Amino acid sequence: MEAAARSSSVGGCEGEYFRSKLLAKQLHMVEGTVTSALGELVGAGVVERLESAATGKGRPTISYQIAPQLLALMAAQQCSHAFHSEHLQRLFSEADIPAEILGAQPKPRKERAIVTKHGKPAPPGARSRLNICNRLLLGALLANADQFGVVVGLSNLKLRQLTGLDSESLSHRLQRLRGLGLIRSYVPGATSSIFRTKKVNSTYFLNLNHPGYGLGEVGAILVHWLPQSKVRSDAFDVLWRDVLAFRSPLPPLNRPETPKTVLHFLAHERRAVFDVLRLMLYRCASELLSRHWFDLTRDGEGHYDWLRDRIEAYLQPPAGYSGVDGESDPAWREILSHFCKLVVEIAQAHRARFGMANWIGFDLVQLCILPVLQSEGDEVIALLMQPRPIEASICTILRESSRGDLMPENWGAETEVPLDYRLYCGLLTLPARRLLKR
Repeated sequence: MEAAARSSSVGGCEGEYFRSKLLAKQLHMVEGTVTSALGELVGAGVVERLESAATGKGRPTISYQIAPQLLALMAAQQCSHAFHSEHLQRLFSEADIPAEILGAQPKPRKERAIVTKHGKPAPPGARSRLNICNRLLLGALLANADQFGVVVGLSNLKLRQLTGLDSESLSHRLQRLRGLGLIRSYVPGATSSIFRTKKVNSTYFLNLNHPGYGLGEVGAILVHWLPQSKVRSDAFDVLWRDVLAFRSPLPPLNRPETPKTVLHFLAHERRAVFDVLRLMLYRCASELLSRHWFDLTRDGEGHYDWLRDRIEAYLQPPAGYSGVDGESDPAWREILSHFCKLVVEIAQAHRARFGMANWIGFDLVQLCILPVLQSEGDEVIALLMQPRPIEASICTILRESSRGDLMPENWGAETEVPLDYRLYCGLLTLPARRLLKR
């Protein structure tokens, strides 16, 4: 359906037709499979089947068109694919998208690899091209991604409904998209009573700059890399350390920096919950950086009413924290204030380190903190910027020396950056071992 709606042979207008043979060629699929899928769409009422009168002894010509009532409905609704329409157009067009596993050893290509054992054309996946099921899954993620390619709130159940995949196939295909570099990384969801929604779905970070799309680079990426002598625990690492010490039956070695109300609030939570919580605070810190880049350092802890509202929308107060006379409990206010303080500290740390690149104009860009999952502490931090400032390269790695000097490495494309750099800086995820063996 996506391919038909976006195909140049359709044009999105009533009265324009397409045929299964052309659609099969564009999608690199067997025509019978496409015809069967179109039959399902006809049965669902979203596509109409048109049969022209036969001329001579030949069979009648079968054409299809998107149902006029569906076109009218789509025209009346706001397009939900505005952010990544070009990516979706490429994904569901006749363009081949390379599908080489990152870091895998290239295999010698055999002539027989382009056909099946029955002598028919092999599916695209057998020729190191992204196949239709993986395109469909990636399309569902793109259609639900924000401008930075971050997918939030999309459950596995919803993904299965959108793609028709079962749980096992969905898991394998998500791993493959990470192995191909089309998904930079992801943070698994978690269930906890501290969240208002109780269950928080996984978050995916898509790579909009993947060369397979054949499009220009989207935005810019900044990475700041500290020398080992300067690496410290960041604000969230301190929170995790204090919670672990609070759980221990032994007296803590150091005085905790986290209030006891917060320690009680998080005392029984698993590490997976903390990873989700960190991501929530990163989103708040990204908004804080985008809105207050220049005055952030002068505000100290700052007074941002909207920030408290954002955090309270994420977190659920424990039972008995309702307070009296409509006022929230003092303990709950202290918990919210501490998380606001953590967000400001995270934003200030990113502002101080990336602000060293004073030749880049940050005043007209939106910023998104990209979590770096491979490194410990604050050694490496990464930031996505849109649109790309004219002073910035597509990808810039800011290496800081032990003396505090900044040594920028400018790259014209992400693919120019060595693979081990990209993996360590959080721009990609190391593929599953089973994929590397293939």
